[in-house]
Amino acid sequence: MVEVAPVAVHVPVVKLSPKGTTILASPLLYAMIVPLVLVDICLELYHRIAFPILGIPTVRRKQYIKIDRHLLPYLPAILKVACAYCGYANGLLQYAARIAGETERYFCPIKHQAGVDFHPPPHHRDFTEYGDAAGFRRRWEAGEGSKDQEALSQPGP
Repeated sequence: MVEVAPVAVHVPVVKLSPKGTTILASPLLYAMIVPLVLVDICLELYHRIAFPILGIPTVRRKQYIKIDRHLLPYLPAILKVACAYCGYANGLLQYAARIAGETERYFCPIKHQAGVDFHPPPHHRDFTEYGDAAGFRRRWEAGEGSKDQEALSQPGP
């Protein structure tokens, strides 16, 4: 991690001349804060309640959400706000993806069927191959999937 040393000399602030398209899109961009905060609240409730019940280790939020670019002295105030917003929004979505991935690892660690237009997430690397029933059963019985063994003993469709 690179630490930003305090600047002893005056650093000029970057001049900002927003394009018309930026001004037009900004209300749409910043309106997304409402659903993002709602997702954040719901995600955190699920994560902090369900993970301990299921025995899944919790994910460290601060490893994903970092808001620090507003400290850069050369950014004008409006970009400091934008950088804080982007740090929160992108970090939150990465955090949510990690929580969803850990949930998927617990309940259904099976890769999706390969396809030209599908980009598998990185956490699928160690999942059981699609269609490998024996491999899935071995992992499940070894406790690598869900700890709820009752679900495995239920007859399938």
